[in-house]
Amino acid sequence: MKDTDARPVQGRGQATRELLMKAAIVSFTTLGYDASSTRQIESEAGVRRGLITYHFGNKENLWKSAAAWSLQESTAEMAQTLKSAENVDPGSRMRFLVRAYVRFCARSPEFHRLMIKEGSEDGWRLKWLVEHSVAPWYRRLEKIFTEASNLGVAPKMDYHHFYYILTGAASLIFSMAPESVLVADIDPMDDKFLSAHADALAELLFPG
Repeated sequence: MKDTDARPVQGRGQATRELLMKAAIVSFTTLGYDASSTRQIESEAGVRRGLITYHFGNKENLWKSAAAWSLQESTAEMAQTLKSAENVDPGSRMRFLVRAYVRFCARSPEFHRLMIKEGSEDGWRLKWLVEHSVAPWYRRLEKIFTEASNLGVAPKMDYHHFYYILTGAASLIFSMAPESVLVADIDPMDDKFLSAHADALAELLFPG
């Protein structure tokens, strides 16, 4: 009986955590960390005062949890994509991964907005993002790029150039989706446009 009674309570607790993380990631990417208050985040989430302390302990832990949560689903999908591409020839694998990465960026615009917000200042939050997300992806992609480069099927540039060209081209339009709508009346989240953007970038970096 105790286990049965606990499940709804645990479900409500997880729902509250997600409400707080969703409100937090919006606040951190628009106002910034320092300007975001726990009271304001709780108000935006529509929950009682003090629940950030209850669920996360403090604002720093909330920031870390929200950053990880914003990537959780899309990161798992990207990991599966990398695994499924292991037996594909390096050239085709790179084109496949470019397309997959565009979709990854479209599914996690909040994280990329957070990277833009934090990437210009060398602080603990940027170090956390690099350690827990950027560096692992950077190293995995570097290995694939090097294999393709050794076979002559990668763009003739250093990997570091390639990484930031890919990251910028794949993520910026989704991070700045409202601008895209205002400038060209194009919703980059539209699936047809998303696919065209993925194909265009793959062809640009790996023609043929």
